[in-house]
Amino acid sequence: MPLEHFDLKIASRTLVQASHPPPDFPAVHAVSNLDLVLGPFPIWLVCLYGPPPCGLSAVLSAVRATLPAYLSRFFPFAGRVVRDPATNIPQVACSNAGAELVVADAAVPLAAVDFARVDRSLGLIQIPFDAGFPMSLQLVRFACGGFSLTVATNHLLADGRAFILLLNSLAEMVRTGGGLSREPRLDRSLLLPRSPPRYSPSLDAEFARFTPETMINPLLAAAIERRLYRIDAADLVALQRAASAGGRRTSRFVALCAHVWKLLARAVGESDPSCRMAWIVDGRKCVEPSDGALDMYMGNMVTYTSREASVAELLRAPLHYVAAAVGAAIAAVMTRDRFQELVDWVEENKAAYKDGGKWTEAVNLGLGSPALVISGLLPFTIDGDLGFGKPRLVLPWLRHGRLGSASVTVVPCPTGDGSWFVGGTRLWPRLVEVIEAGPESLLKPVTAASLGFEVSTGTHGSLL
Repeated sequence: MPLEHFDLKIASRTLVQASHPPPDFPAVHAVSNLDLVLGPFPIWLVCLYGPPPCGLSAVLSAVRATLPAYLSRFFPFAGRVVRDPATNIPQVACSNAGAELVVADAAVPLAAVDFARVDRSLGLIQIPFDAGFPMSLQLVRFACGGFSLTVATNHLLADGRAFILLLNSLAEMVRTGGGLSREPRLDRSLLLPRSPPRYSPSLDAEFARFTPETMINPLLAAAIERRLYRIDAADLVALQRAASAGGRRTSRFVALCAHVWKLLARAVGESDPSCRMAWIVDGRKCVEPSDGALDMYMGNMVTYTSREASVAELLRAPLHYVAAAVGAAIAAVMTRDRFQELVDWVEENKAAYKDGGKWTEAVNLGLGSPALVISGLLPFTIDGDLGFGKPRLVLPWLRHGRLGSASVTVVPCPTGDGSWFVGGTRLWPRLVEVIEAGPESLLKPVTAASLGFEVSTGTHGSLL
């Protein structure tokens, strides 16, 4: 049986500075208005690896040797997240105070970890870090010789695409001995507020103040569950085929979203006449259409879009009908104007930070009809190969807080077999029941064995 709990023993916690701070870099790195849409909160990207042939000491040595040069390329991540004394808006002091490198040990093999229940796996692997650190790099050594490498940062500085860029760049520099094929784009002046700011009044209704009065109570939040599922490549192809009708080819992501929306409707049943789906959409392609122009942009460039539909209609409708609604909702916000309006809206509403508050998308709160928020790290190639083999799993982890919506993140399997991981950050117990109902379920709980972490009688190198 998988373990319900295991402990980490911290072996070391050190600060690492950039070896070559870029000349004339601003002392204060201002964040963009798009960074303030989601605001500051910690987030972890956990990567799991099997035992490296060279042993764990070689991995740790390579990471340690690379980190100073890596921070020179990603210099704000060697600074500190601070607050502007006049406005209380977060910003980054580029002081080269150093990023955190944490090494810890788990006296259990990865084969014993309960990966299906995220709080018993990734939730125990991630290590809390000081809110002022823009980066905490965390390496956990397991008794089997496998390890995890976690890139932890503040969401203020990186959305999903930028998060993957942090991982991929680190992996490339470790693997090549310091080489980096493309430099990150750190400039945040891509979209500036207009004078005067202009935006549709409908944006006001999309946002709500994130306060104790708008949060669900802590006991209700504690009932929310986390799960990790996998959907096979063949099942994704079958979903895509079913969601493509009338000659219109639907993406696999849209097809999966349509499938999940129908699962949500089944879970809601007669408890509410309608339910909502929301999507977090990357805007790099519509803000700058030139091929690859913003691939290396370090920052946030995402927006939400949501739709509400009748439960009865969702249950009755064929998959291609629901997929068409998903596609239309996403396409509606894929414009440069949408992101410019977001920038202007934030400019008009920054006063929330002055009194210690922040805004969030109203659908996140989960008030009203049941809502599920889904995001995908699918268009982005996930590397993570440090030169010792590809990771078996790469998945974001964050605290779900006291939000009442459900939340799912979809990530491709880094082995490249075409399957996807579906991480349930926030799931209601009833939704879990529906997802896992019957052997025909397309979303299969992830196990250590399915990740290739088998019980081994072999011996492994020293953890030193």
